Amino acid sequence: MLHDRSECPVMRLLVDRTRRASVSGPSLAQAHREVGSALAPFAGRRCELHAVPIDHVAGPSQGVEIERGAAPIVLILMRAGLFVAEGLWSSIAGAALVPWGGEPADLSAVPVEGRPVIVVDSVINTGRSIHKTLDLLEVRRPAWITVAALVANSEGLSSCASRWPDVEFVVARVSSRSYVGRGGTDTGARLFGTTSWEG
Repeated sequence: MLHDRSECPVMRLLVDRTRRASVSGPSLAQAHREVGSALAPFAGRRCELHAVPIDHVAGPSQGVEIERGAAPIVLILMRAGLFVAEGLWSSIAGAALVPWGGEPADLSAVPVEGRPVIVVDSVINTGRSIHKTLDLLEVRRPAWITVAALVANSEGLSSCASRWPDVEFVVARVSSRSYVGRGGTDTGARLFGTTSWEG
């Protein structure tokens, strides 16, 4: 299932800041966090809540939380997905934040089986990274998987969604552009201040 938030006015305003050439470094990172927070209600919509007693300002009351052991693992495809993931993670109390550089061995220690997993990337271009990640996760039998991204190329996203019909895709913006950047057009370089570095 695809949740394309491209036409949501609030999301369009949030995403607009990420697209401006004048925004980079910490300001761009904060813009990514805000998009992640706005994606959280869709990425975490399958989280199951249970009632818990809380202290309310008016006295004892009832609140909610995610069942222990059922909180999602927010798996960051490093490095550009970091700040979108931080925004999403901060909105889902109890979730775990796991940075991942793409090495299968590094994923083996993460307790995926029976747990929800939200895979976060800044950009889905061809879908190659997402396919690789989902191949590795599927055999570990998570409770469910959602992929969240700031922007996705329409063809790459379509490829992912058709190959993985049981995975939900939550995207702030879908575009026909290809997102293979270099220097000043690379999302990671703009985020981390390395646009002038030779790569």
